[in-house]
Amino acid sequence: MKTVHRSCVVLLLWGALLAGCSVARVTVPPPTGDEVTILVPGYRGSFLVTEGPEPERAWLTVGQALSRGERTLALPFPGQRPVPSYGPLRPDGPMTQLSAFFISVDAYRSFMEFGREKLPGFVPFSYDWRKDIRESAGALCERIEQLVAEGGGKRKVNIVAHSMGGLVTMHCLLHGGARAGERPWVGAGHVKRVVIIGTPFTGGPGLFDDLQVGTETMRNRALLAPEALFTFASAFQLLSTRSDFFVDAEGRPVELDAFDPAVWVERGWGPFADATLREDEAYRAQLVRMLDAHRELYEGLGPRPGLTGAPFETLVVVGTGRPTVSGMRMVDGKLDVEHPARADGDGSVLSARAVPVLPIAYQRVDSPAEHVALMSDREVLHAVERFLRGETVGTVHQP
Repeated sequence: MKTVHRSCVVLLLWGALLAGCSVARVTVPPPTGDEVTILVPGYRGSFLVTEGPEPERAWLTVGQALSRGERTLALPFPGQRPVPSYGPLRPDGPMTQLSAFFISVDAYRSFMEFGREKLPGFVPFSYDWRKDIRESAGALCERIEQLVAEGGGKRKVNIVAHSMGGLVTMHCLLHGGARAGERPWVGAGHVKRVVIIGTPFTGGPGLFDDLQVGTETMRNRALLAPEALFTFASAFQLLSTRSDFFVDAEGRPVELDAFDPAVWVERGWGPFADATLREDEAYRAQLVRMLDAHRELYEGLGPRPGLTGAPFETLVVVGTGRPTVSGMRMVDGKLDVEHPARADGDGSVLSARAVPVLPIAYQRVDSPAEHVALMSDREVLHAVERFLRGETVGTVHQP
């Protein structure tokens, strides 16, 4: 059984199975003028292709979906056992729309068309969503500086960020290209307004079961197998800020530290389901690196003494009204990934976790749209357009 946060990929690939799949490209001209608006997509929200003169798409094709698969999207780490992979990959624009005879799933096509027509100086940004969110934040900061320089140094920047893209954005604006900075909001000097849509500001439990069993891409179990996700810093960084998401069969809290490496090894979580890896120092070291990346990200994005309000205006869009994974069940001492606890959200991000924890003023707009569909929902698009014009569109929250 698939949990709700995987549903968009499952639907997308059913279309491929039925009648073949086409990818819609959206052409966006270079920005002109004194204002630009950058789209920052979320986890799995950018196409990935191989390096070289004839790039091969590694994420996502119909051929991958129709086969069991052999190659993974795993990133290399020291001491890693040999795995069939695509080698070095680079981002190739935001995922747009994949269509089949009966089904069409819109990731960012509608928003890109809307941005091209309605938003000032619209520019799509893409990044390797497998990597550490802080590394992606550095790439975003570099892109902002490039766009400002191309505009003669006087351009103002708006950002519209979806899902994990909101964490990328907030780290860039708060710390600049550095992993941690002494001066707050060092990356926000040119930023005028920021829209954050469906972002898990305090993470969530939704990816924990993926780290255990992988994410099936229709028939393909290799691309995002547990061994691949084990190499994605971002997958770990999307977990809850605290280990507060384990419950028993009746929904009562279970004390279990998801961020203790010894617990992973002892319970055989992730790749440690293979008993031969439990004493492998290279895999133990990789786990420590991934858990450290999670801790360090949220230490950098959390409130701290002396942190002042943001120097830009902020709109936060929160998805509500859909059952969303809120906890992992432990039954008879074992993890039950088939029957997670659920609470209100957008199907992927809990509504309670989709609001800022930093001391910033923001406007809030709620939407009943599903997590991916937030980016094509007419009411959301209208709110974004009005907000970027300087209008008040939602409930105002002060720090």
